[in-house]
Amino acid sequence: MTGQIGTIIVGVILFAIATAILYVIGMKKKMNEDQRLLEMLLNNGAYRVVKYLKTHESITLKGIGYVIKDISAKEFGSSKKAIIKDGRAFQDSLLDYMLKEGYIVSAEGSENKRMSDKVYVLPAKKEEKNEHIS
Repeated sequence: MTGQIGTIIVGVILFAIATAILYVIGMKKKMNEDQRLLEMLLNNGAYRVVKYLKTHESITLKGIGYVIKDISAKEFGSSKKAIIKDGRAFQDSLLDYMLKEGYIVSAEGSENKRMSDKVYVLPAKKEEKNEHIS
């Protein structure tokens, strides 16, 4: 009889520890949720702009704002959803992110223009050498 009670107490303690660990993981995930949603919006916006540039020659800052309109980001299992309704409010952040990550570059001849008048293009592809070692 004493062995059964000890087993039950150990089971309850293990269940409490598992619950506490899951609670801490959930709280940590919740605290970083806004930052992850912003990163998801930046990645989704960059993907859309690069996809646009694959079929078009160049894009301006105003064009970036138009292309990224109505982008959304939602994490699995979360009720929070981030949506860009007006691309103009987010275009500066996205432009800085894309330039920093090397997704786009300023077109030649537009370096000295105002930011709103600059033209951006995809970076030139690096030539890959096909060297065969004998």
